[in-house]
Amino acid sequence: MKLLAIIFCLGLLFASCKKNNETPYQSNGVLTGYDLRMCPSPLCGGLLITIKNDTAKNPPSYYHINSSLAQLGINENTRFPINVNLNYKKDTGIFATYNYIIVTKIKVVK
Repeated sequence: MKLLAIIFCLGLLFASCKKNNETPYQSNGVLTGYDLRMCPSPLCGGLLITIKNDTAKNPPSYYHINSSLAQLGINENTRFPINVNLNYKKDTGIFATYNYIIVTKIKVVK
């Protein structure tokens, strides 16, 4: 009977263990709002985000994301500022000098 109880407890222990496959996010940030400037250059438009733990040598006060909230999977009715965890990479194309980033993964922090 004792052996059966031990096997049952070990079975419950193994059944309750769960492997966490979720990778941590690279950065924390705050979506501050839309860039409402109207100009024909790539300097304007998109969303503005401040990266809290930016490790760049001289980080800008904010970065541009050339996406809308819906494209990022965030409800359009969400009010700014929006705290987020995100993975991103710096844009290396023609917008690289305008502080654009490409968001690869994002999650709203409540």
